This record gives sequence, C-alpha cells and structure tokens, in this order.
Amino acid sequence: MKLSPEERKEKKKEVNRQYQLKNKEVLKEKRKEYLKKRLQNMTEEQKEERKVKRKEYYERNRGDRPRRILFPNLTEEERKEKNREDNKRYRQNMTEEQKEKRKESNKRRYQNMTEEQREERKEYNKRYRQNMTEEQKNKTITTPLKRKPPKIPPSQKSPQYRKIPTSL
Repeated sequence: MKLSPEERKEKKKEVNRQYQLKNKEVLKEKRKEYLKKRLQNMTEEQKEERKVKRKEYYERNRGDRPRRILFPNLTEEERKEKNREDNKRYRQNMTEEQKEKRKESNKRRYQNMTEEQREERKEYNKRYRQNMTEEQKNKTITTPLKRKPPKIPPSQKSPQYRKIPTSL
C-alpha cells in the first residue's frame, strides 16, 4: 500500500522526532564536535564577524533596552503605589493552595541563600523598617493573623460541654 506524499511527509517527521528523542545525548555531542571544528577552521575575520553578529543579536533581543512603561501618564511614585495595590489585591485573592505553594518556595529560597545574601537581606530589612512610618509599624505589629479556629467534631469535645439527655 503506497502512502500519499503528505502521509510520507508526516511519517518522516514522526520518525525523525523519535530518532531525536532516543539519541538526544549523542546528537548533542555531535553538535558540539561540529561547532568546535567549525570554530577552529574559521579565520580571525570570520570569528570577529561572528562576535559582532552575536553582540547585535543580544542587544536586539535581550540587552539593555529601556523597560516599557505601562502607564506613561503616571509619575514614578504613582506607578509604585499602583503596583503595590495590584500586588496586595493579587495576594488577597490567592487560594490557600497558592499561598501554601508560595510559602514553600520562599522557604526553599531562604534556605538556599548564602551568608552574604542573608547579610544583604538583613541590611535591606533594617533600612525598610527605619523608613516605615509609625502608623505602618503599628499596623504590622498589631495586625494578628486571621485564622479560623479548627472545627472540633462533637465526639471529641470534652464531656462537660456535651448536652446531657434530659429524658429520665
């Protein structure tokens, strides 16, 4: 049974994909060797040209380009305030699962910090607390965590609080 040209094309794509999946490491090594040989055979002029092209690519795609300002009609302070409000709203609307996930990732991040990073963080927190107004300080200190008390099933409550049947 002959395959149509489109079917052959699809089958060839699939076979190639399977081959690449199976031989990923081998192909990686081959690519490395090929690049190494190619670089060795380049003239100084070609190497310089390659360097310039890579630099242009970097500048065009990643480099130090100015950040896009989302709200150009706002001042810097207004933008920061809007950003704070948005972040606050986002955190309030998080589900418990998302909050838990965030806590765990923060915990891992803090555990993986170097001593130098910890010192930087301490300095930053110190400056942050010094710049807080009295109202902000009081708010952070007096605001307790809002947690619901755990529900205790009636069977686990102490006997003195159980209803005693009055039918005698």
